[in-house]
Order: sequence, then structure tokens, then C-alpha cells
Amino acid sequence: MRVLIRHKGCLRKFVVVESSDRDGSLTLVTRREGASTSRVAWNTRSGEQEPRQVDFDEPRPKSKRITIHQSGRVNYHENGRSIFIEPLTLTSRTTCVYGYRVPALEKLDRHLDASGEEDAVFDLSDFGDGPLSFSVFIGPSSLVPPGRAVKLAYDAEGYSLAIAVDAVPVPVPTGYEDHFTTLTPEQGPFLEQQMAEDQAMVSYHQALTGTNGIVLYHPNGEGVIRLIFSVPMRIAPKFKIELVDRELHVPEQDVKRDGRSERVMLKFKVRNRRTGQIIRQEVAVKSIELDAEL
Repeated sequence: MRVLIRHKGCLRKFVVVESSDRDGSLTLVTRREGASTSRVAWNTRSGEQEPRQVDFDEPRPKSKRITIHQSGRVNYHENGRSIFIEPLTLTSRTTCVYGYRVPALEKLDRHLDASGEEDAVFDLSDFGDGPLSFSVFIGPSSLVPPGRAVKLAYDAEGYSLAIAVDAVPVPVPTGYEDHFTTLTPEQGPFLEQQMAEDQAMVSYHQALTGTNGIVLYHPNGEGVIRLIFSVPMRIAPKFKIELVDRELHVPEQDVKRDGRSERVMLKFKVRNRRTGQIIRQEVAVKSIELDAEL
């Protein structure tokens, strides 16, 4: 979904927040048109506060992206760094994961496209022309953002994301007041990842569907069914899927395994034994056997 800012009678591009259908991880992008050939970086640590210019081998988009994984790993793609927070389905505390300073709201690019139903409009019409800073928080569903904010709640998974206006704009070195600035924390609440990627994927799908066991999704438009295991397996398991209708079966050639998630997920299609036709509607499953023996 897009988060737009309303200011001085027009809509402006701000951020996009997307949730992965695969495992529910979030991608947050600060939206800016154009590309840059370099960036200026500095650190708040003593001795590293002097701005330094980093030249790019080739131009990079001005839009910046971070990913917030279900496992609690937050990746900052602009500088290659990561921090670790609680797994999203186990969120119990509020953590600031990102900062964004704009020199003035009117310097954000205008949003000229039609607004969609899922777009959220952050009305900042009463703010002036000076710099403004925003903080991005991950917290429990009950999170009450500090001050003016827009909140996106993921109630089934038990967490929320909020983008709040800071009470005071973040200070920047002299000469960089007109630059757009992103701020990444030095570290999160943890020094290492708190949940394995496989388990995080299982936890997400179980939370989303309200079950503690196997999750079996309906076929998509291409007839692909996703099977999420109840626990991560030691290795990619052998499988046996028996359907109620004996005229239907799951051919080996219609089974797809994803190398990143083969220990927790299986994708397959169901076909008619006689005609070979792919079945695109829900089918009754008699039994599922997974075997990852030692």
C-alpha cells in the first residue's frame, strides 16, 4: 500500500509498505523520483561524525528500501547493514527501526496518479515549510504511536507498523540541511536473529490462519496449492498426498520446491488422472504424509 502526504492542497509521494505473500515480511520504500551518483554518510559515534562522500559505480535510485523479515531481521539496503528485533509474530515491545528526514514537505514529489482504495493519506496540511523528521516503529497491535502518526495494524500476526512525526527534526551537519536523510540504528534490541527463517515462515502462516497445524491454501488462478508444514522438517521431506476423489492425483512433475523454504513448504497442482486437466478449484484431501526420516 502507498502512504501519501497531503500538504498545501496536494498529495505527495511518501512511502510504500508491502507485505510478502510468501512469508509476510515487510518492505518499506521511501519514494523519490530520479537517481543519485553518490551519497554522504556520517555516524553519531565519536570520531565518525564527519560527513564522508561515497561515490557509486553507477547511479542508484533515490528511493530507499528496507525489509523487515518475520524472523526479526531488519535489512537496510542502502548501506548493507542489519539489526535484529523480535520476530514479528512475537512482538511485545515497540522498537524504532528507521528514521527519515525531509528538508520540506513541498520538496517531496507530487503524486499525480489516481489514489487507490488501499492508499493511506497522512494529512499534514497544518505543518509549515521547514524540515520534518519521521520515525518508523514496529510494535504490538496495541501500539499507540507518539504524536501525529499513521498506523498500519497486522492484527492476525499480532503487530503493527507506525510512521510518526518527530517532535523535533533530526539535526544534520552544516551544509546538508537541504538533503533528504535516512537514519539507521546502530543496533536493535538483540545482537543476533531470534528465530530461524523457516520457523518464522511457519509461525506467520499459522498466525494468519489461526491454526497450530498444517496450513493448506486453496488453489490460485494457475491451480497451485501451497502446503505449509506444521513444523520445519530436517530436510525437504518425501510426501504422499491422498485425495478423496480417486480420479484426481498429484503428479511428481507438478510439485515445486523452493530452495529457501523446502523444509517448510510444498507447492503442487492436482490433475485429473484420465484427462490430465489441472484442477483449479478446492479439492478434498484424505491424507497428507510427510517423511524426512533420519
